[in-house]
This record gives sequence, structure tokens and C-alpha cells, in this order.
Amino acid sequence: MALTGNISTDTTELVKTFYEKKALLAEKPYLILEQFADKSKDIPKYSGGTVNWWKRIPMTVSITALTEGSSPSAEDLEFQQVQATVAQYGKVVAISDFLGFVSRDPEVSSKVESLGENRGKTINRLYWQEIVKRAYPMRVDQDSTYEGVYTADDTASTTTFEDNALTEDADAWNGGVIVFIDDTNKGMGGYISDFNATNDIITFTPAVNDAPTAARADQAKVGISTGITAADELTCAAINRAVKVLQQHHAQAFGGFYIGILSPFTQYDIRQDSAWVNAQQYAGSTRLFNGEIGQWNGVRFVLDTDPWRSTAGTMGTYAASGAVFHTPIFGKESYAGVRIKGVQDHLIFHDKTQTGDNLEMYSTAGWKACFVAKVLNATWIVQILSGASDIS
Repeated sequence: MALTGNISTDTTELVKTFYEKKALLAEKPYLILEQFADKSKDIPKYSGGTVNWWKRIPMTVSITALTEGSSPSAEDLEFQQVQATVAQYGKVVAISDFLGFVSRDPEVSSKVESLGENRGKTINRLYWQEIVKRAYPMRVDQDSTYEGVYTADDTASTTTFEDNALTEDADAWNGGVIVFIDDTNKGMGGYISDFNATNDIITFTPAVNDAPTAARADQAKVGISTGITAADELTCAAINRAVKVLQQHHAQAFGGFYIGILSPFTQYDIRQDSAWVNAQQYAGSTRLFNGEIGQWNGVRFVLDTDPWRSTAGTMGTYAASGAVFHTPIFGKESYAGVRIKGVQDHLIFHDKTQTGDNLEMYSTAGWKACFVAKVLNATWIVQILSGASDIS
């Protein structure tokens, strides 16, 4: 960069920085879930793309008195492995007849803002996809036909679970979620891809650490959104049940509060409760989260204007106009967002001399990110499955 006195005659890098800031400002309203993700496990450069968490399995509590003069037998501490692999995501737009990234051009500013918004929505949706496929499912209507706690009655595999009580029509559980709630697989969740109605076996991914067995009487919560309609609105009672589950499984709170993510539709329903406290009423003494709109019964709620919606029965497939809404209520360290250390989400600019276009008619701008979202403990994040009022 040539300098004349203290003034730069090459402003390219300064302009790129300006556009990076424009993109960051544009994406912030959509990065709702990232602010609560655990980010302690970014992968060092040149160390592969996979990260492992080793979660300690709590020891069994015993209130039997020791025998005088005799030490108890030593026990092995057990750990549970959770693994995730980062992938690349990105988007590119063309900018026609652009001379170079050396000035603040209105067309470029507009497209950079669009890229920033797209980057924020993409990363946020990746968090959503992981949560809806792994988190503890809870129907607002408590329909026992399509949710329940089941106990393994035979030895299956690390990707299957068998219980004779799972008697539904063929494929009834496909598109639902299973979460293990005890023993060595506790906190691991999977997305159900197949149900064998003859043998009452569900198949799910990803694999758990240990095959569920009848000997251990492994238990799992299984749920699917089949049958949920707009009439099944989000209720305070459902939020209370979600909080109870989190407390039962010792989920850690964020400064005394759990976090809930609402859509514009579900927030309309839940804010009708007289106990709702708007964020403006406590903003002076409490740092508000990005998008925070209020609190109720120990849960601070954040609004996501681009939430996950799905069609009843297919929880893991996003549907922009789907009738099913997913409302996660969660504690700290329930899910993570992993990147490669030192590799930031960034914009990449190519001027018209770098695009390979023979007539140099256009330049390009794009964003790229190396990222993976991962649920760490599925019993620390409850997804309430509901409909919502039509407020259109």
C-alpha cells in the first residue's frame, strides 16, 4: 500500500473492511442461536476437520454405609464421546460492469448486505437443523400415540432401538426423534429414518456409544409431530413441562434463566399470558440478548424471525410454510458451534480481471464459512412441538 505522508493512495483494503462491517451488521439479526452455543472446541488449523467432546457420565449415588476397616472397590470413571466434523458453506453473487473494489459503490453495498443476511440465515438454519433432529421432543398436546418414554426390551445395535410397546403403523415414527434419558447413552439424540412395525424396531442416526440393551433397561424418549395442527398453540403449561425436564436432567441455566426461542407466530400466542414480562421492563438492569423480547417463569425468550418450521411428521425437513413450530427451551452447553481456529467467516472479492470472464464484464463477491453445529446433551434442550395462531 503506497503512502503519501499519512494518507493511503490505495484504499482497497479499507473498502473491503467497510464491506465486511456492512455484512456483519446485516447478518446480526439472524444469528440468534449462535449467541448461546458453546464455542470452546474450535479445531486448530492443520488438525483435520473433526472434533470430539468427552462427556463425563455421572457416578451412581450410593447411601450404603462403608464397612469398618474395608475400602469399597474402585470404579472406573465412564465417558461419552460426541463427535462432529466441520464442512464449508458459502454463496457468490455477480456484480456487472464493476471497475474494482476501490470505492464505496451503492450496488456493491446492497449486495454485500444481502450476502451478510444470507450468511447469518444459513448458519442459523444449520443450528436449527441440528437441534430439531437431536433435541428432546415434547408435543404441546401430549398425544401419547406419537410420543412416550420407552424401555429397551432386547439388545439392539448402536443405531437401533427395540421395544414391543412401539406398536404403531409401519413408518409411523419415521421423521421423529429419539433421545436417550439414562445410562451410558444419556443425552444422545438421533433422527429416526425407519420403523419396522413387525419387530417394533426404530433405526436412527447418528450412532450412540453403546447398543441399548434389555439388561440395562435403557430408556429413551421418542416423539414425532404427526397430527399437530394450527389449533395446537404453544402454551404456558408446555413451557412449564419443558422446564421440569431440564431441571430433572440438571441442565445449567444462563444466570438463573433458561433460554427459549420463539417465532413471530408462537410469541403472539405465549405473550397473551398475564405473567409475561416484556424485555423493556427489565432492560435497564439486565443485558439483553440479541432479539430478546421478554421472560416468563424462569425462561428468557428470544425472537427468531427466520425459525424452523416443518410439515407434521417430518421434523427434520424445513418447510417455509409448515404448520409445525419448534420451540427450543435449553440450558448452557446444550449445543455447540465449531469452526476452525483462526479461520473466520469472511467475504471474498474478485474484481473483473480475476473472474476469468473474457470481456471482463463482471466482478464477484461471496462469503465462505467452515462450520458445524452439534447438540452436546439432548436432555438439556427440549423442543416443544406445536402449531400457532394464524396472524397473517
